[in-house]
Amino acid sequence: LFVGAFIIANTFTMIVRESMRGYALLRSVGASPAQVFASVLIQAVILGIVGSGIGVLLGWGLLEAIAKGMSSGGMPLSGSPAPSATDVIIGVIVGVVVTIIGATLPAKTAATAPPIQAMNETVNPEKPVKARGWIGIVMVALGAAFWVLCYLGAAKRVDWQWLKDLGSGWTLGLGAAFVVIGAIVCAPAFVAPAAKVLGWIPSKMFPVTGKLATRNIGRAKRRTANTAAALFIGVAIVSCLGVVASSMKTSVNNLVDNNVNADYVAMTASMTQPISTKAVDAIEDTKGVGASSAVYMLPTVKATNAEKNVMTAAIKTDLLTKLAPIEQQDGDAAKAIDDGEAAIGRTVADDEHWKIGDVIDLESENTSVDEEATKQASEAYQKQVESQATALQREAQQLAASGDVSGAQAKAKEAEDVVKQAQNADPKQFVKMKTETKTEQVRIGAIIDDSLYADSIFISVPTAEKITSEDMMMVTQMYVQAKPGADVEQLGKDLKKTVKPFYTVSVLTRDEFKSSMSSMINSMLAIIYALLALSIVIAIFGIVNTLALNVSERTKEIGLLRAIGTSNGQVRGMLAIEAVILSVFGTIVGIVVGVAAGVVIRAAYESQGMTTLTIPWGQLVLFLIVAILVGLVASISPARRALKQPVLDAVASE
Repeated sequence: LFVGAFIIANTFTMIVRESMRGYALLRSVGASPAQVFASVLIQAVILGIVGSGIGVLLGWGLLEAIAKGMSSGGMPLSGSPAPSATDVIIGVIVGVVVTIIGATLPAKTAATAPPIQAMNETVNPEKPVKARGWIGIVMVALGAAFWVLCYLGAAKRVDWQWLKDLGSGWTLGLGAAFVVIGAIVCAPAFVAPAAKVLGWIPSKMFPVTGKLATRNIGRAKRRTANTAAALFIGVAIVSCLGVVASSMKTSVNNLVDNNVNADYVAMTASMTQPISTKAVDAIEDTKGVGASSAVYMLPTVKATNAEKNVMTAAIKTDLLTKLAPIEQQDGDAAKAIDDGEAAIGRTVADDEHWKIGDVIDLESENTSVDEEATKQASEAYQKQVESQATALQREAQQLAASGDVSGAQAKAKEAEDVVKQAQNADPKQFVKMKTETKTEQVRIGAIIDDSLYADSIFISVPTAEKITSEDMMMVTQMYVQAKPGADVEQLGKDLKKTVKPFYTVSVLTRDEFKSSMSSMINSMLAIIYALLALSIVIAIFGIVNTLALNVSERTKEIGLLRAIGTSNGQVRGMLAIEAVILSVFGTIVGIVVGVAAGVVIRAAYESQGMTTLTIPWGQLVLFLIVAILVGLVASISPARRALKQPVLDAVASE
């Protein structure tokens, strides 16, 4: 929507520009500025309703396609992808509001232009952009300052309590807001310098068309900047996610290589589906298994005296000492777990201001089958059936005694049907559930600095069993190490045979585990990339609109160029170079801002495992290549329009 607002603004600028003589005529015969302003907004409302309606239908179709794709992949959606009436109404309202916002400035231009000037189609000189440039630079500097604070706080370079209380999320978000908005504000001031730099190569390769294109880009600085901003937003987000994703994958690989000593990792195909306790027992009993530890996530267990929602997990000490040994800690985490105490990550300790010796109040609401109530419900139903059948049989006997044989047979059949219906009743309908709250106070015995353990509370399995049921202890992963002297390769084969009856459980080597984690990251980002690709498509329309508006304003100029011998190919080349410079400008600004944001995000989450910064240079180069292609594609339609008008008509245009 944010990207679309820029395109709508440019589109209405073109509409107003081509209708200016009509608006001037209205003003000259007595129409007020408010009436002209309202007429443009009414166009915006109509286009907003039509566009939003089409958007709702396209969105519905997209959801249907996603639902079918997920169903074929074994992950069917539980709900219907069809939008509700509320969804449709909200979608249309939002679309109309954004369209009105985008059309407001062009409507103001139409309403406030002097009638005589508008009638003559004289173009007002563009307002200076120097002051706007300085304002934008100040905003970018302020955003960068927030990012520096975020980095200093995350890296613990400063020990300011107010910065800790503010949290990295606020400094990160405020920094991003100021940088993005500041870049958009100051962009017009950099259009002309950027055009000279980016147009240097085209000017050398194509002396005539390259110089003309470079000059034309700097004519309407605000319009060019707005068009580039539409591309800038999408590219910035994609670049940021690219840095974050690459850093996550590299960090996971380094973490496994440097901190995990397990030979194999058992996990399910879906992280939301736990490994059964039977599978855990079978793996532990496999010949050749030495140290092993399942990681039991405890979703029902909460630390009631914690300000934030902290995940609690139950582990064996083998994980801390052999499988993923701790490098830095305060206290002895393995001893604390064995003694029934808790070991917490450094991030949790800092967020909650906890230290060794403090007590964590753990609470769990456990929902289970109420055996007694279920038994009573079943017995009550049986008594009701017996009573109903007995009453019907008594009526049948009375009817038989009175000589009504057919009536007696009907009642007897009815009694028989009641008994059969009871025999076929679903036992699940009698199941009664109960909720029981259990609490446990656990002393903090150690604080772990390693990023693998940074953001959780760890307790022993016996301690977990005191406050939650075994059914609610979800095993997400299990680490296995071969016995000293055992054949590691043979152990892997034996483990795969062991888990074969459990279908969903897989045993992965270290390399396979790293690849699996990378695939999960890619899957999470895939749909985001797909949605962001739509913003790139919208930006292409914006470039087309801007070039079309430029062509409209330069009709006579292009006609004169053609009249003095400029070929059709040179006109196409000029517009293509303009489009490429525009799209590359937006892409480069987006890459710079996006990469900077990714670097700060990586630093902010370093303590949670994102330890290594990786910048995907290949992906960024690909963005630049795509930007050039986007410009070339976007120039096709405006170039066709420029060449469609006969030369004499173009030269004679008023």
